[in-house]
Amino acid sequence: MPYPPPQPPGGSGGDRGGSGLKKAVIGVVVLAVLAVLGIGGLAAYQAFGGGGALPTAAGNAQGEQLLSAKDIQELLDGRSQALRSGEEDTYLAPFTGEAKDTQRSLFENLRKIPFAQAEYAILNTTGTSTDEYGDGASVALDVAFVHKIQDVDVRPVSEWYRWIIKRESKNAEPRITKVGPAPGAFGAKSYVFYPAPWDLYEDMHVVKKAHTLTISDKKHAADTDRYAPYIEKAAKDDIELWRANGPEDTETPTGFVTVLEPDRKTYSSLYGSQSVAWEAGQSVAMPTFDAGFGGDEKDLEYGGARVKMDMSGNRFTNATYWPKLVQEISHHEFAHAVVQPLEAASGGFATESHTRWWVVEGFADYVAFRFDGELGAWTVRNDVTGKEFSGTLPEDPGAGDEVSTNYTVSYLAIRFMAEKNGEAAALRFVTDQYRHPGQLDRQLREATGMGESEFQAAWAGYVRSNS
Repeated sequence: MPYPPPQPPGGSGGDRGGSGLKKAVIGVVVLAVLAVLGIGGLAAYQAFGGGGALPTAAGNAQGEQLLSAKDIQELLDGRSQALRSGEEDTYLAPFTGEAKDTQRSLFENLRKIPFAQAEYAILNTTGTSTDEYGDGASVALDVAFVHKIQDVDVRPVSEWYRWIIKRESKNAEPRITKVGPAPGAFGAKSYVFYPAPWDLYEDMHVVKKAHTLTISDKKHAADTDRYAPYIEKAAKDDIELWRANGPEDTETPTGFVTVLEPDRKTYSSLYGSQSVAWEAGQSVAMPTFDAGFGGDEKDLEYGGARVKMDMSGNRFTNATYWPKLVQEISHHEFAHAVVQPLEAASGGFATESHTRWWVVEGFADYVAFRFDGELGAWTVRNDVTGKEFSGTLPEDPGAGDEVSTNYTVSYLAIRFMAEKNGEAAALRFVTDQYRHPGQLDRQLREATGMGESEFQAAWAGYVRSNS
């Protein structure tokens, strides 16, 4: 989720008026169609026409079968086994030309990640598997890299590739001649989660700590090493907060992946996610690979999240306040990631079908400012005091100067709730809203004793008295 960068207290390096680090890109923009269908991963691909059988020559023509389903499966299984065992030469054996070079970097990058699960699965095949015209067989194979990062993902998630596989004759081995992203559903890159950092960087730098994997291009290793302890501190805080006061019946991550990238174009491309000009960071929702198709219908729709942050922004470059601001953005984005697996599949595009925007972003800011009251107080003064206020709970970030104001009044909504009936009640409310977004009035009554209209009026009074 994107989110705007603040001007630090007593400093002048920020841009709070609509640029920044706070916004929920994941549920509404990136996965809108998937949310309506209530599916993700394998289900999404098959819903959009994937998952076809291995093709043969067109019409009734009969040629020699050069690429069987067994051949294809053996290629995938061999790459999966070699990746798990660390046998680089075996992994690379079927790749040729430029594909071999890019896969060498990919293999070495992937080996730096602690996967609990890592394997390739067939999504779809197109082309001809026979030698009808005497020039061999060629198949475009859409492949899911199904993976589960230890402590980060609560269910397997996936990234989609397309491999071009050729076999000249029965006496030749199948070769993978080209690798790239699989075509996106309806042409949208958002659904394939490509590129991940292991695709982008020739040499991926990974800082491993107890609760975090902080990733960057190797050329930014020094900066990444400097920021990583503050990112880890924020992760530890968020996890401990949820353990202490979050509902017991939740399955949430105990670790996070963060990618730090200073080049804006590269940052925006990560995971194929949508971005807006003012964002400084984003938590990208990762659908469970087989959610809603062939699995338990009651299983989680989202297996985890990936966090990316623009390292060129003020939070990382401010000479005086960067430790405070790096922790703030990390607290915010990790709060999104903690609750991501709780989110239910949407039933449509109506507001009531999605977790309310003010809940999503208000909770993330509540977590961020819970650990830095000074910054929270400054943010309220900067974003709310003297600013136009409608007294209505915001349903989206808005535009221009109203972006920061909408984030901050949403923060005050969750803070008001926590002050009124305790933090545990506020976190239960957030959990229930993620799971059942259409039941806001009931949830507010249980958390605060007030229905939606009464709560909004009381919150508006709270905002005015605290700004």
